[in-house]
Amino acid sequence: MKDRDNAPLTFVSLALALANDYTRLFVIDAKDDSYIEYSASGDNKELTEVSGGKDFFDAVRRDCLEQVWQEDQEYFLNAFKKDAMLEALKNGQSFSLTYRLNIEGQPRYFFLKTIRGRDENVIIGVQDIHEQKMREELSETYSHIAGALASRYEVIYYIDIDSNAYTQYSSSEQYAKLGTTKQGEDFFKDATKDIAVYIHPSDVMHLLKELDKERLMQNLSRTGSVTLNYRQLLDDRQQYMSMIIVQPKKDRHHIVMGVLNTDTQTRREQSLAAETQTFSDISLALAQRYEVIYHVNIETNEYSEYSASEKYTRLKVGTKGEDFFGDTYRNMQRDIYPDDLPMMCAAMKKENLMKSLSTFGKIYLNYRLMLDGKPQYVSLYAVRPKEDSSHIIVAVANVDASKRMEIAYHNAMDMANRDPLTGVKNKRAYAQLEIELDEQIKDEINPEFAVLVCDINCLKEVNDTLGHKAGDEFIKSACLIICHAFTHSPVFRIGGDEFAVILKGSDFINRKSLMERLLAELENSTHNGIKVLACGISDFEAHSDIRVQDVFERADALMYDDKRICKNSCR
Repeated sequence: MKDRDNAPLTFVSLALALANDYTRLFVIDAKDDSYIEYSASGDNKELTEVSGGKDFFDAVRRDCLEQVWQEDQEYFLNAFKKDAMLEALKNGQSFSLTYRLNIEGQPRYFFLKTIRGRDENVIIGVQDIHEQKMREELSETYSHIAGALASRYEVIYYIDIDSNAYTQYSSSEQYAKLGTTKQGEDFFKDATKDIAVYIHPSDVMHLLKELDKERLMQNLSRTGSVTLNYRQLLDDRQQYMSMIIVQPKKDRHHIVMGVLNTDTQTRREQSLAAETQTFSDISLALAQRYEVIYHVNIETNEYSEYSASEKYTRLKVGTKGEDFFGDTYRNMQRDIYPDDLPMMCAAMKKENLMKSLSTFGKIYLNYRLMLDGKPQYVSLYAVRPKEDSSHIIVAVANVDASKRMEIAYHNAMDMANRDPLTGVKNKRAYAQLEIELDEQIKDEINPEFAVLVCDINCLKEVNDTLGHKAGDEFIKSACLIICHAFTHSPVFRIGGDEFAVILKGSDFINRKSLMERLLAELENSTHNGIKVLACGISDFEAHSDIRVQDVFERADALMYDDKRICKNSCR
């Protein structure tokens, strides 16, 4: 190599290296190992000479202990040898190496590539690839999340909204007869055809209207996500389905549609065939359904947290932690509604959670968190993507609105089935239970039960002499006597002064002693010397009874026999 001040630069070779965005260049004389180091800086990537020396490989060995990350030093020195590099170049190949440098006490990834210049000199380019490497690692994590979340969905569509071309991913054979993935040229055209064939006729027009491309994109632009509920016909069987449509925040050229089977709790758990960048987009899009997602290493307990809601995390997206189960226990003490804390502490204990996942494959936990100073219902979904996976996915969704609607519905139904005066069940509730038992009798299940019929004595006399308010109190006191005697069986008010009890379980087994207790109580509960109630009880007889009404009629006849005994006294 010539004197350093007059060293010729093979700019063609240097330009080739710079085309790959190398930040450092070393031009090495292959004969004596002398070298010049250049830096590419500025907007125009101008070359600036920064150092040089007599023996490049001796300088590499000397600088390695100081500049290369300690865990990579042995690997670097063993791989970056002059003979190995020249041998590769001699055979017309390039020589490359990925390693980490110690930059201000932190490891940072770099890529080294060696080429031979036309003047037989060796050119080494060094590129900072740390950000790319970090994106690859994050992408792998997202792919795990995509695989786990996809197990909840029957089919996922990834649609190019510029061309309408799409890819279909499925974990269900019903949706993917020909394989895991399927390509198509026009999603909206194909969807229109499929809707006419597979969607319940009553839902066809609604789905066609909402999946009109222009309308759908307007709704996505306004709300960020669209959910469509409909009924689907598969194998001549109707199923309720839910389609969730979102657009990735960083990708305005695609939308993602996930189809969820809401007709059953069974979810497919097969991973999608390939964990590609597409799956990362799908993961990020579907994750909008959840307030927070945890990617947990079950071997080390380390975890990453992904959240789009500040209510559920004080950490930023992608923040890592060292002890998921320890942090979870501490956070639960602070955030969970006290009544739900014991259950969640037991369920989220590591050995209990892993045992449940091993047994069921996935778990759902519903509980309440204290958010904005009030309890809100949330649902936790945990899954292990594969049996031998070293990670689990834990996702938390806010279901407060839907849960409160469900509670309001059940409360309304309960009120509709209760007698407003006494608080016991009413004639409507009795009819519902009667239908259930009749179905069991029809199917020859032959349930064990008995029917008790009670009628209030002298109610008309109380109403006529003391007034209806006193009559109402008389009814309530009579009802209370029945409820005290039969604590494990439903009591029904089936008429103004008539009650029925259907005895099952322990009350049926102990019906004789319970009747004795009731009759003893009635002896002490009289009005003008008359028992408050007349009663009759009859058992279901499987060989002759074909409906509950048969049992009721026998009990009712016995009740009237009892009533006639004191008939004359009630005048």
